[in-house]
Amino acid sequence: MLSHSRPASIALVLTVLAPALLAAAPEDIQPPPNAPVPQGPGLAARYPGDEGLENDPAVLFLEDFETGSPQEVAHRWGHISRSENIALSDDIHTQSPGLKSIHIRDNGHLYTHTRGVDTFFARFYVKFHPRTGYIHHFVHIVADRTPTPWPKGGAGETPPGDAKFSTGIEPTGRWGKFPPPGVWNFYTYWHEMKTKWGSVYNGIQEPIEPGRWYCVEAMLKANSTPDAHDGVQAFWVDGKLHGYFDGFRWRTTDTLKINSFWLLYYNTEQPAQHNNDPAPESRVMEVWFDDIVLATEYIGPVQGSPKSGKKKATPSKSALLTAGLLIAEPTKTAFKADFASGASGFKEGRLATHEGAAVYEFGPKGVSNWNTFSANVTDATTVRFRIKPLADVSDLQVLIWSDKLKDNCRIRLGALGKDQWRTVEFRAIEARVGWDMKGKSLEGDVLNNVKIALDGPADARYWLSHFEILD
Repeated sequence: MLSHSRPASIALVLTVLAPALLAAAPEDIQPPPNAPVPQGPGLAARYPGDEGLENDPAVLFLEDFETGSPQEVAHRWGHISRSENIALSDDIHTQSPGLKSIHIRDNGHLYTHTRGVDTFFARFYVKFHPRTGYIHHFVHIVADRTPTPWPKGGAGETPPGDAKFSTGIEPTGRWGKFPPPGVWNFYTYWHEMKTKWGSVYNGIQEPIEPGRWYCVEAMLKANSTPDAHDGVQAFWVDGKLHGYFDGFRWRTTDTLKINSFWLLYYNTEQPAQHNNDPAPESRVMEVWFDDIVLATEYIGPVQGSPKSGKKKATPSKSALLTAGLLIAEPTKTAFKADFASGASGFKEGRLATHEGAAVYEFGPKGVSNWNTFSANVTDATTVRFRIKPLADVSDLQVLIWSDKLKDNCRIRLGALGKDQWRTVEFRAIEARVGWDMKGKSLEGDVLNNVKIALDGPADARYWLSHFEILD
């Protein structure tokens, strides 16, 4: 059942949007009859109508949309996009133990985090509008070493094996072979994928019926050790196994855990073009979601009814709201330069004053600091500073020389606007060898130098303040 080289039909779009990539569709795959995963009723069968399910120790996150406004839902998830397109609805599935679902039109998402785990199940109910078109991207499960409140960019980029992997359970038309929205498949990114646009995994080719509610569940299971190829992904439709794929080496370190869930509804004109939709202008791009459960065990569809009638669960909150950044927080300051009492080891510039505060001013060659500080790089090690360019900057980079790797590790932080202060903060393990940051990281190394470089005009000047190394 291995399939690590099947090319993708469209590009994974995170916060940085990228055009779809045309590629051959993968062959169909039927799940093996003896696949070592359950079917039918699961964890939910212990809790009729899902009543009390949120209290089960296997449950990571639960959302039934019965509590609060869309704004309150967004707050407990942690991140929302296109909130004006998202509303609560009284359209519910026949097994629903509640009274509400959530409705998204055109484009929008909710994004949240759980504690990091090695096996992650995501169950959700979903219905597409009866006149739906083809969809660009849908629901994703993500393992992220350095999680942020928002989804990260990564379209067309092979993630390092110690940093990230993800899979999306998505409808696809298979180049017009199926009417919209198509059939279910996985769209997957990890460090051993064979094309930079990810890989597609097709299970049972059963067309999705628009206007009908479905119970969909996806599982992502990490490899047991960094060298093992025993990772798995599988998906179920209405409690029946529709896709099973194994033999993955998702990660190269046990430290990388599955910890993020993206309820995504993303649409562009490209899927209609790729599927030769004869009437894209008549399509209505709307979707409904309900009864979302994230857990470490197979969940299965809702079973029975709650004892107390229509139930209202205690909703979960993003782990970022309750457990920091899901990785170790820095507890001490290893180095600090506020420039009030000197340059603190910084070179290639001069001390200056801006609005009564001390800053370090430097020019187009950048600024550096060597051997003024020393910190052993762990998950917690953080670099933080404020910077203000006096001209527009197309790219800000921080370079750190590694004696261990005999090369520069770098992190690219994007553009800066003229005369705007920006606070920069990143984990040292995010800096990697190579222009594309795909090489080894500083993990286990010593951080004892830094160079800040900016791509701006030849005569540009920059102000630096409040530089810190946190450990």
